[in-house]
Amino acid sequence: MKTQITLIAAAVAFTMSAAASAQSFGSGGSDSTIYQSGNNNTNDITQWGTQTSRVYQEGSFNTTAVSQDDVAGVATTLPGRNDSGIDQIGQANSASVAQLGAWNDSTVYQEGSNNGASIDQDGFKNRSVTTQTGRFNDVSVTQGGRFNDSYAYQEGSNNTATVTQEGLANKSVVEEIGSFNDATITQNGSFNDSYAYLDGNNNVATVTQNGDSLDSTILASGNHNTHSVTQSGYGHDSYINTVGSFNEHNVSQSGGAFWGGAQHTSSIVTYGNGNVNTVSQAN
Repeated sequence: MKTQITLIAAAVAFTMSAAASAQSFGSGGSDSTIYQSGNNNTNDITQWGTQTSRVYQEGSFNTTAVSQDDVAGVATTLPGRNDSGIDQIGQANSASVAQLGAWNDSTVYQEGSNNGASIDQDGFKNRSVTTQTGRFNDVSVTQGGRFNDSYAYQEGSNNTATVTQEGLANKSVVEEIGSFNDATITQNGSFNDSYAYLDGNNNVATVTQNGDSLDSTILASGNHNTHSVTQSGYGHDSYINTVGSFNEHNVSQSGGAFWGGAQHTSSIVTYGNGNVNTVSQAN
């Protein structure tokens, strides 16, 4: 059982430089860079073979949407070496990135106001990092297959985050600090892992992992806590630690799929207020 800020947390280090390096892709194409400072910003980038992109905007009605591609079975100059970037600093932020196949990557950093963000990556080296700081936060990441990863960190206001990863090296980390927190993580198969840390106000976190090395860990500190973890076959584990307010926890882990069965483990530590716990482990 472990409180983990996996290698994804280290990815925050590339928030400002993920795509800035404008890597050299041999004879391949695409690359794009937009930098804007103020007023009614808007962007829309669409690239097909060999991508990279980067947008940085400072203030006003920000918005951007990037879509990079490499469809299996369709010839392109080089495989899609997707990569994105996007930093927006103030006002009506929003962002949306969708990358399809190959070396996916993404990074969105938004600072203040009506934040948004929605990333959707499809296949191969997926990874994402999203950091939003203040106001109507929201995030939604959906990654498809291979070395998934994600990290979403929001600091203050109407937080929400939803991560869905599908197959292979999954991992996630969601940290939300203050206001209407929420978080929903759903990972499907392989080396699953998760970690959700919510600090204050209407916390909730719901994790559902389906098969393989599962693991979870939810830590929360204060206010309307509620957590629920449901894991299914193989390496189970879970650990919930809540310090105070209307607590409630539910964990349910099921059968081990390899080496003949059981793996379960759980642990709930709570200090004060409306506690209620339920753990059900099976075979």
